[in-house]
Amino acid sequence: LIEGANATMLDLDFGTYPYVTSSNPSIGSVCTGLGVPPKVIGNVTGIVNAYCTRVGEGPFPTELHDDINLKLRQIGGEFGTTTGRPRRCGWIDIPQLKYAAVINGFTDINLTKLDVLTGFDEVKIGSKYIHHGQELKSVPASLRTYSDTIIEYEVLPGWKEDISKVKRFEDLPENCKKYVLRIEELIGVPIKWIGVGPTRDNLILR
Repeated sequence: LIEGANATMLDLDFGTYPYVTSSNPSIGSVCTGLGVPPKVIGNVTGIVNAYCTRVGEGPFPTELHDDINLKLRQIGGEFGTTTGRPRRCGWIDIPQLKYAAVINGFTDINLTKLDVLTGFDEVKIGSKYIHHGQELKSVPASLRTYSDTIIEYEVLPGWKEDISKVKRFEDLPENCKKYVLRIEELIGVPIKWIGVGPTRDNLILR
């Protein structure tokens, strides 16, 4: 089992340079950093929050600047691990996730912190990038273009029920299930695990 730190969009080669880290948190570093031959890599699980966060500068198309941002940060404990800096928060970003899925070759996804979205009247999915009126098919290579990109949202009804004790996907609130299934449909990668709370026991296996 090999676990990466940081995230694909902070990757030195594939991230939003220069707003990146100094290494490769993407799948390639398993080979170059650990000497693991590519042919022995089996499943690649993408760890994905049910919403989007970022520490520091860089383009963030789904970033929120309202009370929802503050609520996500507070409930989700979104503060830098070492610096304590508050993370920027926003809705989930599908074009970014599809890009990460291609770069890393995700075979499945672990969708974490779904419980943080409990209590919202509605939840949004950032589904498309728009630049100067035209849809972008992927994350743009130009940082200038990315910074000027706006996001198109799908709006879904939220849920109020506590999901932290749920053990089966079928037992989640109907609106919650619709949110998960729509994300899965848009990314095109099966969501195998769903985190519904802060402990190891708060996990649904589909």
